[in-house]
Amino acid sequence: MSSIYDTKEKVHNRALEAIGKTLGEIDVMGIKNVKNKSYPGNVIEQIWFDHPADNYTEPDFPEAGVELKVTPLDKQTKYVKKKKNTKFIAGERLVLNKINYQNEYGKTFEQSSFWHKNKLIELIQYYRRDVSDKKKISSGEIFEDKTKFQVLYANLLSMTALQDFGLSKDTVIEIPEKDLEIIKQDWEKISEYINSGKADQLSEGLTNYLGACTKAARGADFTKQKHTSVTAKPRAYSFKAKFINQLINNYIIGQDHTEAISSIVKDASELENKTLEEIIISRFTPYYGMKQSELIPKLGIQVNTEKAQKNINNMIIRGILNLPTTTDEVTSEEIEKAEISLKTVTLRKGKPKEHFKFMGIPSFIELVDESWEESKVYDFLDRQKFLLLVFNDFNDKKSGSEAYETNPEKIVLVGAKFWNMPPSDIDGAVKKVWKTEVEKLKNGVELTFSKKENNEIRIENNFIKPSLEDILHLRPDAQKSQYKQAYYKNVVNKGLSKKRLMNNSRKLPSPAKWIHRPESEKENFTDDYMTKQAWWLSKEYIYEQIKDLL
Repeated sequence: MSSIYDTKEKVHNRALEAIGKTLGEIDVMGIKNVKNKSYPGNVIEQIWFDHPADNYTEPDFPEAGVELKVTPLDKQTKYVKKKKNTKFIAGERLVLNKINYQNEYGKTFEQSSFWHKNKLIELIQYYRRDVSDKKKISSGEIFEDKTKFQVLYANLLSMTALQDFGLSKDTVIEIPEKDLEIIKQDWEKISEYINSGKADQLSEGLTNYLGACTKAARGADFTKQKHTSVTAKPRAYSFKAKFINQLINNYIIGQDHTEAISSIVKDASELENKTLEEIIISRFTPYYGMKQSELIPKLGIQVNTEKAQKNINNMIIRGILNLPTTTDEVTSEEIEKAEISLKTVTLRKGKPKEHFKFMGIPSFIELVDESWEESKVYDFLDRQKFLLLVFNDFNDKKSGSEAYETNPEKIVLVGAKFWNMPPSDIDGAVKKVWKTEVEKLKNGVELTFSKKENNEIRIENNFIKPSLEDILHLRPDAQKSQYKQAYYKNVVNKGLSKKRLMNNSRKLPSPAKWIHRPESEKENFTDDYMTKQAWWLSKEYIYEQIKDLL
């Protein structure tokens, strides 16, 4: 059936007319099911554009060559150096078309379904919520009325030059050449996995701006590949949320919400012969083997000589990448868009030094309600790409102390590498540990009370201990342990007594099973609370990922 929206201009004009309207004003008859997850997209596509729902390989408006995408914007407020900074952020990644591993086999970029379907996207963005309300909404404390979601922006997102476009280009976003080169590199990496029968090893963290995100919620939904009997998880092409964020800030809202971010790649021509990862790593290689004491003056870093600076390695990384030193965070345009997490791994005389924390657990109760396929741990590890910066610390312990010296003469930059966790580890050891520990929390975690000779109390739990084989483990996410609900404690500081909130515990979903707990300690070591925990990767596992740099 042909559509009345048979040109780019007609599609875009109709999209612009929706700006300012709420979904309830568009679906004035209440035809669409508000409880449906796809409600916003259904209202815009099926009512506003009078376009039937379909899963065709063609763009939504084939005569115009335009794909329609409806996506949320959320409001986020952060305090940077006590200054309030409020901005709109992409509420989620922009999911594009499903990847058909058999049809996509052997195609070039220009022949691919990704290019055919998405080279011109009508991107309609509606305001959804304030990020700070998210927990209250999920707990039912706040009712979220989807009919009040309001269309804020409509932009044509184009990966090709729009030379014959008959409207003003004020609301056209032409993806820059540099970004398009990185998108092509991402597509080629995904294609390489498909063509070699390794689609089962795809993950979102493999690539930078264009991801291969999981498409099916159920783990049993697997799909066929070409020339192999190994099935793979269904995935879809997607633009990462922070890539969309940068488009919002640079082309839609302008720079009034964010400071301009520096780039690592200054010229798109650099991407013709090297991937983004190769370019970033090449910035570090001239400095391999150099001591902190050599790097500091070479990079012009100002160091407080009175005390060891905790963020000195971050300052070195910023110096090497030629990024501004105005924030504690190492970031650049490319690091932001690709959602790359920079992690410093410090070895102690070539041996793994500490475990690798990657996610806190705000609520045990919410954790046990998750399924593995929709868990925060699975989602994070599947999509996260890390840039690991490895330093080797040869300092000895201070005399008569457990603490180590921090002499920059004895700390060496070993190397840098990109890493994302392979799906075989995520769906293997990580899944096994996650399910085991969630089950323990559901059934009641086992806590063993003991008192040492010096009257120090020790509590041990039955969570899995860190190891190379198990990879994942739970460990405390607080400096002081606590086994009762939050309370105020009188603390004396500089002769003045003041109340401090002790909030290091989280409520358990089931009562803890205590062993050897005295009756007299029940008030401090309750059945219903334990010290807040985080998910960590074992130092032995992380060492295996970086030992090739040594």
